[in-house]
Amino acid sequence: MYMLYIILRIQCVYQVDGESKMRVFYGWYVLGGLFTVYAVSNGVTNFTLPLFYPSLMEEFGWDYEEIVRPASLKFIAAAFYSLIIGYLIDRYAPRPIMIIGASLMILGLVLYTFMSEITHFVAIYLFMGFGLSLCGLLPCMVLTSRWFTIHRGIAVGILLMASSVGASIFPLLIKGTLESGDWRQGAYILVIVSLVFLLLPIVWPIKSRPQDIGEVPDGKDNQSSSDKGDFKEKKVVGYYSGIAVSDAAKLPSFYLLLFATATLWFCISAMVHHQPIYLVKDIGLSKGDLAQVTSLFFFCSIIGKFSFGWLSDRVNKGAVMLMAITNLIIGLLILRFLEGLSLNIVYLYAIVYGIGFSGCFTMVQLMVAELFAGPTYGRILAIYLFVDTLISGLGTWLLGFIRNELGTYIPAIHLMLAMCVTAFVCVTILNKLTKKLAVASEAL
Repeated sequence: MYMLYIILRIQCVYQVDGESKMRVFYGWYVLGGLFTVYAVSNGVTNFTLPLFYPSLMEEFGWDYEEIVRPASLKFIAAAFYSLIIGYLIDRYAPRPIMIIGASLMILGLVLYTFMSEITHFVAIYLFMGFGLSLCGLLPCMVLTSRWFTIHRGIAVGILLMASSVGASIFPLLIKGTLESGDWRQGAYILVIVSLVFLLLPIVWPIKSRPQDIGEVPDGKDNQSSSDKGDFKEKKVVGYYSGIAVSDAAKLPSFYLLLFATATLWFCISAMVHHQPIYLVKDIGLSKGDLAQVTSLFFFCSIIGKFSFGWLSDRVNKGAVMLMAITNLIIGLLILRFLEGLSLNIVYLYAIVYGIGFSGCFTMVQLMVAELFAGPTYGRILAIYLFVDTLISGLGTWLLGFIRNELGTYIPAIHLMLAMCVTAFVCVTILNKLTKKLAVASEAL
């Protein structure tokens, strides 16, 4: 939040009647509200609830595939939800949709505390997945892109930091319940957090679009002059802004980016859900240390999301994405050789993979906006989220299946390394295509 405060100070000087006066662009308040919503929605559902997996396995006797089955099915269901929600957000105001989603998520967390069977577990995750789709990444990204154009990179970086902030804080809040094995008490804590920090920011200060309150993207001062400081003047729409979805689906760039984002989401989501199981069951980490490692992992991802978002406003986004993928590969290599080494190496893995994970996550969103930001952005982003979320569900299930059948996660780590290398190749080709587009647009 300190970094957000600095940016607010930078952005709050406006010229009014020839005099400099202090006024904060309202978009930063909107971003602060989105930050809080995203911190709770994703930080709790995707990154904190998996910490209960070892305790649930011990209490109910569920195996490696069963324990991640609800998350896998949630991802698959959310993929289909995103197609409908993308259309609704483009057509209607996002804020009422987000209020419904937040309410459903909170109700799902309450029901979570009463579950005792695998069918309950699956049904609750599907229910919370629908709520998450209504108030999570898709509406938050659309709103951020509406409020910011020139400063979209840093704004998206700040927004995506939120899930890491939540994921670094909430494990520490429930650390005592993890050590005691009282996962229900931990879930009660998460319910209270969600009641306070998930619903209220949607009521205020989030607004659906700048025009609703007489603002324009980035604020009036930024629209009336070229960008300031060391920022370069840049496009405020995507290379293919306004393109019909059917026409976008004919572009090689569309599929190169789609394949790259899908493979990266496979590695990101699958590892987040299996990381607690692998570190506790296979590496021998205690549940108390697991909370600390998880907190460090997501603290480093805060640094990664802000840094990569900041960097993407200054250099080519494709080059930044290649840097993020490289970091992810290094983190997976450390994980591959973790068994038999000192447990202190776990913390090195948390730092490296945490930064790589967050960098890829941030750049995936920015690359889609770089190509397609405009009137059809919500629908195109929904297609990307549909495929990415579907692959996330497949990856989460597949890693559990591999661990059950082969008794080790090592082949799964090899698979993720191969997928990251493939994503690197796809982004390299995509960069060459977008470079040609940039040259062509400058010539017009």
